Amino acid sequence: MKILKKEKILVIGGSGHSKSIIDIIIKNDTYDILGIIDSYKPIGEKVFGFPIIGTEEDIKDLMNSHDIAGCVIGIGDNWSRKLMKDFILEKTPSLKILSVVHPSAILAFDTHIPDGTVLMAGAIININAKIGEYCIINTNSSLGHDSVMQDFSSLASGVTIGGNVDIGYCSAVSLGASVIQNISIGKYTVIGAGSLVLDDVESHVLAYGIPAKKIRSRKCNDKYLSK
Repeated sequence: MKILKKEKILVIGGSGHSKSIIDIIIKNDTYDILGIIDSYKPIGEKVFGFPIIGTEEDIKDLMNSHDIAGCVIGIGDNWSRKLMKDFILEKTPSLKILSVVHPSAILAFDTHIPDGTVLMAGAIININAKIGEYCIINTNSSLGHDSVMQDFSSLASGVTIGGNVDIGYCSAVSLGASVIQNISIGKYTVIGAGSLVLDDVESHVLAYGIPAKKIRSRKCNDKYLSK
């Protein structure tokens, strides 16, 4: 029996988020990971057993020399993930940016997973929910029926999104937050950890609390994955 050779891919980013992505790739057993691309770790250092083999500046050369089929962007910050996607497609427009889905994720029959989107362990996508490109739906988070996640948005672990919720472009709902039904969250907005969202939230704000309230305005590139 002929054994089919798996295609080689790169994982972009060497953070804890990328470790979770590596775990999904290993479990799905669809691709071989050639190595990790990271700008902050030295070449040769290993992430979850896979070596750092260059920075984003090396992707084009690696693609040409190793017959790379695609890559997965393992960057948790929405804005940074967007910048990396733009850089990759500008330098290597033919390189496919892949989506990955953990085998334990539960998807409604009509779910479509677009390019660059990642679904972690235990993620739940309900009927008629729409997920944009380059989104993250993290561990044990759920997206309610008829809800929409715009491109580059993210749900952290343990988030519960009710039905008919619209989550704006590049917005993030942080750990353990809940959003009731029929809510709109604007673009570039962050909902703080543990919050309960009972009313619409405008664009470009940080909001948190029970119930969630606007705390301050924020810029699209403000960091939020740290204290």
